[in-house]
Amino acid sequence: MLPGLPSLLSLAVLWLGSTAPPGLSEPSVKCFSETGPSKEWMVRNSLTPGGLQTLHVDSVASPSANSDTVHLNVSWTLKQDGSIQMLKATKICVDGKGQFLSHSCVRCNYTEAFYNQTPPSGGKWEFHYVGFPIQSDTVYFIRAHNLPPANMNEDSTAISVEFISPGCQDPVMKYTRRCREDGSLWTPNITACQEENIVKVNFSTSSFGLNYNVLVFKEGEILNNPEIMELNQSQVSVVIPVPVEKGNGDTVQIIPYFSTCNNACLRRSATIFSCPEIIRPVGPKKSQPWKYQLFIILPTLGMALWMLAIGLYLLWRHERVKKILFHTPVLLPPIKVLIIYHPHVCFYHSVCDFAEYLQDHCRSDIILDQWQKRKIAELGLVLWLTTQKKVADKIVFFFSSQVCTCESFCNPNAGGHRESSQDLFTLAFNLFCSDLKSQVSLHKYLVVLFGKATLAEDHSALGVCPKYQLMKDAKPFCKDLLTI
Repeated sequence: MLPGLPSLLSLAVLWLGSTAPPGLSEPSVKCFSETGPSKEWMVRNSLTPGGLQTLHVDSVASPSANSDTVHLNVSWTLKQDGSIQMLKATKICVDGKGQFLSHSCVRCNYTEAFYNQTPPSGGKWEFHYVGFPIQSDTVYFIRAHNLPPANMNEDSTAISVEFISPGCQDPVMKYTRRCREDGSLWTPNITACQEENIVKVNFSTSSFGLNYNVLVFKEGEILNNPEIMELNQSQVSVVIPVPVEKGNGDTVQIIPYFSTCNNACLRRSATIFSCPEIIRPVGPKKSQPWKYQLFIILPTLGMALWMLAIGLYLLWRHERVKKILFHTPVLLPPIKVLIIYHPHVCFYHSVCDFAEYLQDHCRSDIILDQWQKRKIAELGLVLWLTTQKKVADKIVFFFSSQVCTCESFCNPNAGGHRESSQDLFTLAFNLFCSDLKSQVSLHKYLVVLFGKATLAEDHSALGVCPKYQLMKDAKPFCKDLLTI
């Protein structure tokens, strides 16, 4: 950001008077890993470049022919203003929030100075960087800013986007090592047929696992007893007894147990057909007595009358069936969640991210003290908290291992905010202890630990509440949160 009008005028004069030297090549980027803050943060600059115009992210296969990893393709465009002359580099940082937390940054230096707002071909200056290996089904937060950065107390020029990596069924992701170990390339070639009360199943196993389970389904109901089998041959033939004869839509499902995914491995299914009849040689055809012919005709005639009766019944019930088929389920309203956070937790870097996650993934309306400062000022902290406790469907005590070390530096009002958070947390904990003694409303309370956070000894009373470790327990947490 440009610090003031005089600087803007001087920069405009520099820009109008500057021309690109003849024969100068267009700027490109040279990127390398950079941990920690950039050296430009240590000095104050009279002139700084503006922010990026756009930031876009997608996934691509590794450029290396022998690699099976997938990387992020980060592309960005620069704003068309005079401050581009001050631009030296762009820094990109990626945070991954999946089964494991990750953080990495690269610095992309521009090889030449910018003498024009647009490239010779027209349009905008656009660059890209391929890197940051990613895992499947993981949320990534990508943040980029230009260097030199904006000075202290000036508006930040950073821009950020969220990217969710595809699952192992994605055409690119399925070739990664982790997805291959989860069975993404496993093709079992299942064939299944039923003969009387047995089902014959043939399939190919995977080199990543020896344990399998074969289930037979009829109208969504399992017909056989689940039993994990250890199979050490590549082609397997299994005979499964079932209590009923085959019907339309019967299926067989193969459940693998690989070391990387255990019970959550990708399952494969196939439709069950009738086994082909064995053709046996027969003697010369003899004329059949009329009683035997009548024995064949009567069941056929009875079946035809039965089908006719069903058709008439369905025609009579047409309107009711139509209502059932086109019935639209009613979506329940979102639940109200009151978040009580430890005063040493970073509000802007942890609590806000947690609240955004609840809104986006757990269908929740969030109640936060920092979002209702006016109501707290009108009612007072005690009355406000007791009122929100009554209207909230769930109350979450939030702890994080990311201790607040930067808010006092980035936010001048952080000290007062921490004191108000201390008062709120102490009051909420005392109300919880009161409920603990009377056994009232305990079903509302949950405890969420983010990162490596643990319950301190002076908060051990919260141990009676359901406890979840994010992002490891994200799915069961959302499920239990929505259960009222």
